[in-house]
Amino acid sequence: MQVVYVGDGNNIVHSWLLLASVVPFHFVCACPKGFEPDQKTVEKARRAGISKIEITNDPKEAVRGADVVYSDVWASMGQKEEAAHRRQVFQGFQVDEQLMKLAGPRAYFMHCLPAERGVEVTDAVIEAPNSIVFAQAENRMHAQNAIMLHALGL
Repeated sequence: MQVVYVGDGNNIVHSWLLLASVVPFHFVCACPKGFEPDQKTVEKARRAGISKIEITNDPKEAVRGADVVYSDVWASMGQKEEAAHRRQVFQGFQVDEQLMKLAGPRAYFMHCLPAERGVEVTDAVIEAPNSIVFAQAENRMHAQNAIMLHALGL
C-alpha cells in the first residue's frame, strides 16, 4: 500500500511516520522546500526498517501509483498569521482533480478535517466518490468515544 501525503510536513506527517515505523507500507511525503517533516522523526521511521519512506518536493511525481492521497491544512493553529505566505509557498501542492488523476482511478482521498476548501483541496476532490473524509471523521468519533468510555471506566 502506498500512502502519499501532500502539504505541510506537520504533526499529521509525523503520525504517519511513526505508524510507518511499526506497520509496513510505502509512505511518500510531498512538501515545499523548507516545510519538510522533522528530520529526527523521518530518520527514526527509516531506522525501523519496516516501511519504504520518501520525502520529496514534487507532488505530481509523489502521487503516481498512490492508494491514498492525504492532505491537511497548510496553516495549522498557531500559524494563521502565516496563512497568506503559506498560500504562496504551497502553490502546486493543492490536491485537485488533476493531481488525483495522476494518482489513478482507484486512489482514495483522505483529510483529517476541517478542510479549507479551495486551498489545500478542491471541492470536487473532497466531494468525489473516492473521498473517504467523512467516513474517516465518523470512525475517529467512534474511536474517541471508546477512549472516553475506557478512561471513565465504563
